[in-house]
Amino acid sequence: AKMFRRVLTIVQAHCKLGLTATLVREDDKIVDLNFLIGPKLYEANWMELQNSGYIAKVQCAEVWCPMSPEFYREYVAIKTKKLILLYTMNPNKFRACQFLIKFHERRNDKIIVFADNVFALKEYAIRLGK
Repeated sequence: AKMFRRVLTIVQAHCKLGLTATLVREDDKIVDLNFLIGPKLYEANWMELQNSGYIAKVQCAEVWCPMSPEFYREYVAIKTKKLILLYTMNPNKFRACQFLIKFHERRNDKIIVFADNVFALKEYAIRLGK
């Protein structure tokens, strides 16, 4: 949000287009959206878009990955930002992600890997050659 605000104040334009999957935010910056890009003009129901063939069929699954013993020992001993690194770089989580990507590539599915942690996402991409 900070960078988005900076860009919008620097770049002069006759109109601004903001696209998002959801207007939900985890901080109080949602009130800034109206000021930054104006009011929401259109909202589509994803299920209607899916049923009409505009977007792919969605299949969501939660995958629980046990933490390796080495990572878990560090995880319970530390109370800093390193915790985030330990659970995002959990080798079992990486292997599960790798398996799911290969599985869906074999089926010629389109794949998006989401992550809250950009470092982990970049690291996964490098290690997977993506």
